Amino acid sequence: MTRQLRFLILGLMFFPVLLGGRGMAVTSAHGFDLADNTTSYLVGKAREKRLLLIGLHHRNAIIHNIIASALPSLVKDAGVKVLFVEIPCTQQKAIDDFSSGKIEVEGIRISEIVTSPSYREVLKQARNLKLPIIAIDAEVPSPVSRDEWMGKNVNTYLQKHSDVKGIVIVGARHVLKGVEWACPGGPSLADYLKGHDIFSVVPWPDADDTTLPVAMDVCPVRFTGVKMPLLKAMNVQPQVSLVTTADGIILLPKVQ
Repeated sequence: MTRQLRFLILGLMFFPVLLGGRGMAVTSAHGFDLADNTTSYLVGKAREKRLLLIGLHHRNAIIHNIIASALPSLVKDAGVKVLFVEIPCTQQKAIDDFSSGKIEVEGIRISEIVTSPSYREVLKQARNLKLPIIAIDAEVPSPVSRDEWMGKNVNTYLQKHSDVKGIVIVGARHVLKGVEWACPGGPSLADYLKGHDIFSVVPWPDADDTTLPVAMDVCPVRFTGVKMPLLKAMNVQPQVSLVTTADGIILLPKVQ
């Protein structure tokens, strides 16, 4: 698998690829160079779709930094107008106070599983851009599944703001689509949002020894039968792979 990933990355470096649905060399897509491949990719997808779902590997600073770096271009060039986050809805007042400058980010109660210094930088970047931040998660315990709760909150917001494009950043498991479980399992957040024009991107942590993250579409030619570590750890049917559950992937370099 490592050899296959390295081949994919080298292909991006030296050959034209489809980025954001446009046939361009990676060095020129959307005016970004290779170091900005992830920003270029996310901007392209956000231009085409109403809702961009970006999976996180909690505590992985690389994916947080990718999002924080891409946010200015996503707002300016793709018209993104709202950021949905995996924070309990009960914290919306604190988030609003943070966005208005009344409190600092530490005043928002965020799950220890989710929060980290790099995650908080994403929130700070959103505030700098005056991008509304909407909490969508449930308190535990919840009368319904967390995915259903989060889906209802995103759906309600989008119904009230019919012209808004948004980004959802949640744990990678929540953005997988149509997972076929080997044991009883419910729909994901992505499944609850399928009524919208969505694009789901998952991270692959420690994918290779490359020094740069690389983003690409999950196409059958490259990814049939391929399972990232998250899918391998989940109790799913044998036929489930990246091709059946995600639209795009970001290969993350190994943490040094």
